[in-house]
Amino acid sequence: MKKLLLLVITAVFISCDDVFEKKIERNTVEVVAPHNGATLKSGEIFFSWKALDGASKYQLVIVTPSLDSALQVVTDDTVAVVDSATASTYNYPVNLSEGKYQWYVQAQNFSYSSQKQIYDLTVAD
Repeated sequence: MKKLLLLVITAVFISCDDVFEKKIERNTVEVVAPHNGATLKSGEIFFSWKALDGASKYQLVIVTPSLDSALQVVTDDTVAVVDSATASTYNYPVNLSEGKYQWYVQAQNFSYSSQKQIYDLTVAD
């Protein structure tokens, strides 16, 4: 009976994501593109970042003209991690027109969120 109880308790702990989640709150996502301060042509722009170990999803936020005084939230999307063993880089296309933007990508899991690194982007015709 004690072995059965121990087995049940172990199964419960194994199924609890928050017990085994990797602490990512001190990490930042490594952005591949666009770089901070970049000026790009209007149209489809690919936002790319490297996978962060322990993340189960990413939140991509793009606003204009800045996060402190946003007039428009262009994108506030969640990108799910499909297969953390094989995905090394994520690419997310967004159509942007002429203007100034700020953006960030934040890794998240069930219990933690990474730090935000804010980037400036200018889009010209």
